[in-house]
Amino acid sequence: MPNSLLTSLRHCAALVLAVQLAACAHGSTPQLDRRFGDAVRLAMAQQVRDPASAGNRAPADGLDGPSAHAVMQRYRASFVEPNGQAPQPVQFMLGGGNGK
Repeated sequence: MPNSLLTSLRHCAALVLAVQLAACAHGSTPQLDRRFGDAVRLAMAQQVRDPASAGNRAPADGLDGPSAHAVMQRYRASFVEPNGQAPQPVQFMLGGGNGK
C-alpha cells in the first residue's frame, strides 16, 4: 500500500473512533436515571400487607410464652437429628447409561 493511503486509513479510523466515543458520551441516561430502582421499590411496596401498620401500637396476638418456648425448642432440636435418620449419601453417575 502506498504511504498516503495508509495515512488516510489511519485518519479515517481515528475519526470513526472519535465519533463513536462522542456518541457514547451523549447524555441519554438522565431519562433512565430518573426511573432507576423503580422496579425494586414497587416489589418492596407490594410485599407490605398493611402500610399503615407502623402506626399501630397495639400488641400483636400470638402464642403465650411457654408455648412459644416449646415450639422453639422443638425447632432447634430438629436440626440436631432430623427425624432420627442419617443423611443419604449423594451418588453421581458419569458417562452413559449402559453400565460400563
